[in-house]
Amino acid sequence: MKALASHPHRVIKVRWIVIFILAGVLCGPINPAVHAAEKRNQLEELLIWKMSDELKLNPVEEKKFTEIVKSLNTKKAELSQNLQSSIDKMSKASSPKLKEEELTRYRKVLQNYSRMAEEEFDRLKPLLGAERMAQYLMIKQDLTNRIKTMLANPENNGKGNKTLPQPKLIEEK
Repeated sequence: MKALASHPHRVIKVRWIVIFILAGVLCGPINPAVHAAEKRNQLEELLIWKMSDELKLNPVEEKKFTEIVKSLNTKKAELSQNLQSSIDKMSKASSPKLKEEELTRYRKVLQNYSRMAEEEFDRLKPLLGAERMAQYLMIKQDLTNRIKTMLANPENNGKGNKTLPQPKLIEEK
């Protein structure tokens, strides 16, 4: 500590580093939207990596695949947010006319959201070709089913029903 005290600039730098670290640690959990976005990005990166590995994409294909998937996911998230916003506006609409206008906007956003699956297909098929596109769709469907199973049965964690043996009672003598 004496070495640090002899250099006042180091003490100030160390304090700022500690302040920035603490700010990052303390601010992280306070904002759940940021935390959720970070988790979503981590999951997205993991899924892209796994899919690239399964499809045996070369580096050029992997780069293009990543760009397409991230772009599509960004659009889906934006459209999903717009749908939610529209529902919020409907619930706050003060007149039937305003509700009707918001329903019209909601329908347009819903149509755009529904087209995302087609856009995904149209953008990925030229890159992957028929064989790998079919493989991609099968992997994606399997993954979707696993996630749905995990959400429907969180206690199973997607591992199926495993019955545990009866606990053994140990008597002390």
